[in-house]
Amino acid sequence: MTLAGLAGGFAFGEGGPSGKPAAQDGIVDLEGYSFDKSGTVPLEGEWRFSWGELRQRAAFDRTIPVPGTWSGLPDGQGGRLPSQGYGTYRLELRHLPTESRMLGIRLPNLSTAYALYVDGVLVGSKGVPGESRASTKPYQLPDIVFFQPSGPSAIITLELANFHHRTGGIRSALVLGTPEQIKQLAFVHEAREFIVLGCLLMIGIYHIGLYALRRKELDNLLFAMLCICVAGRMSVIGEGLLPRFVPEMTWTAAGRIEYSFFVLSALSGFAYFRRAYSKEITRRWTFVACTAAGALMALTWGLPLLASSSLILCYQAFVVALSVASLYLLIVALIRGREGAALSLIGVAGLVGTVLSDIFFYNGWWRAPDMVPFGLLFLVVMNSFLISLRFSRSFAKAEKLSAELRRWNGQLEQRIAERTEALHAAEQSRRQLVSNISHDLRTPMTLIQGYLEALRDGVISDPGQREAVIGAMLKKAEGLNELIRDLFDLSMLEARQAQMTYELVPLPAWLERLAENYRMEMVTKGIAFDCRAEGPAIETACLKIDERRMDRVISNLIYNAIQATPRGGEIRIQARRGEWPFEAEIAVLDNGAGLLPEDLPKLFERFYRSDKARNYSSGGSGLGLAIAREIVETHGGRIEARIRPEGGSAFAITLPLAMRMNEEEEQ
Repeated sequence: MTLAGLAGGFAFGEGGPSGKPAAQDGIVDLEGYSFDKSGTVPLEGEWRFSWGELRQRAAFDRTIPVPGTWSGLPDGQGGRLPSQGYGTYRLELRHLPTESRMLGIRLPNLSTAYALYVDGVLVGSKGVPGESRASTKPYQLPDIVFFQPSGPSAIITLELANFHHRTGGIRSALVLGTPEQIKQLAFVHEAREFIVLGCLLMIGIYHIGLYALRRKELDNLLFAMLCICVAGRMSVIGEGLLPRFVPEMTWTAAGRIEYSFFVLSALSGFAYFRRAYSKEITRRWTFVACTAAGALMALTWGLPLLASSSLILCYQAFVVALSVASLYLLIVALIRGREGAALSLIGVAGLVGTVLSDIFFYNGWWRAPDMVPFGLLFLVVMNSFLISLRFSRSFAKAEKLSAELRRWNGQLEQRIAERTEALHAAEQSRRQLVSNISHDLRTPMTLIQGYLEALRDGVISDPGQREAVIGAMLKKAEGLNELIRDLFDLSMLEARQAQMTYELVPLPAWLERLAENYRMEMVTKGIAFDCRAEGPAIETACLKIDERRMDRVISNLIYNAIQATPRGGEIRIQARRGEWPFEAEIAVLDNGAGLLPEDLPKLFERFYRSDKARNYSSGGSGLGLAIAREIVETHGGRIEARIRPEGGSAFAITLPLAMRMNEEEEQ
């Protein structure tokens, strides 16, 4: 719907190019003009005009510009002419060409009832112009009339009355020419509207079919409504194709249908883009738009057409608001990189431009044809490109998926073999786990059983020996409890169900506490010990950790290093920035026996032992490094073992920093 319709209909601009004869003081001089060579003549310029009088009593005491409306023109008594009323136009044609005695006139939509006379003879009318609302019957349709002048001049008199619309007058120029030229002009206008109307209807029906095949795609139905509503509005204005097919349709019914299609087309267009890009604008906008549309529909059908057409500013505000909202959401969608947003934005910008063109025309700012249907066709072309783009990408994805499926099918046997091998390895790992657990449980249980049998049989009768045996059994029982506790902790950590209590811990303070905890023990074992943070970037860093569990990780690494480091050796805890920004690396370094390259891939597996890293006889359960890895990964970090080039081993823990340096924050 355009505001062209709100003003009572609009035909395509029919003014001729500059240089053609124009009316001056109610006279058009056609001397020397040839219709065959120069074409038709738009009857523009100054017509004589008589306000409030029909043809028989007209005084023609003033001039009036044509095309134009009489609303607001001076009435000659210090006031302004009202929009409702009646008057008579007059134009004299002089020096008519002699090559053709029969002439024709194409009349556009005139507001809102007229009777046309040539030399006093009625040649055409639409509706019944009268001196009051009761005596006037409104009706608007373009028309062509033919007449044969009785001499080299002719006088055109046009009675025009408007009591049913907000404006009265001649909005588009009448066109004079030969009968063949006028027929050709009318045919071009009608054919153009038929083509555009047919295209819009076919596109609308096509999208209804798409919606019927896939009900989830509601945007197809909304786009179909947009096309059909614009086509419906177009059918009752301009050439008036629908009233021509339905002669019983009254002017009031056609006007209300036009206004209804206007409201629905604006609403469906906005709803279509709101649906297509739902993340860019809230649903509340659709509710507001529907409410406003409902109010305008109620005004359209509840008020007389004169009253509803007088509210044109409301309709203009409605269409401008929805146009701005549509452009806004498409711009946001384009910024966010939504698929097809650029094409949709170009199409909507073209459509909005044609709508604004109509608004400017009916505000009297410029003259322009009704271009909204063409703007919509431009939008349809952009939408077709968008649909083609989506189909093309869908086909490309389907082809890629088909190629992937063929490749996967070709590798199916290989994948089955790999999966079978993986399952076999998992089964072997399970059996090894059960074997390790059985061994770690059987050894202490066998010793405890032997001690108990010796006590029962009286083999150990000395009180001192008895006390030593009981102490040994308690130590073995504690080892079993530790093993069971480690197994439970490991299972909870692997399932990510372990309770973690995170705190913000300054890294230097944590390192200082670790140094205090292990310094005395290192001294007694004759091992040099150092704990430091290297680099200014780490001095003010903080970690968000479960301090108790991270202490357990460091403890495991420290005692492993103590076992591998001889007296006189060195163990060092070193903290520095990691390889990536906002990471800290805490490494436990020793210069002991070191690690073998074949140990590195298996060090963090459950129950993996080497004499240098873990040994059950020294009290280890074989689960310490596996538990350490799970704790570190739960903190979002990683742990790895390295062989130091200078000798010894290094276990490095990388954790994300919770706070950057103050200097970095200021930057």
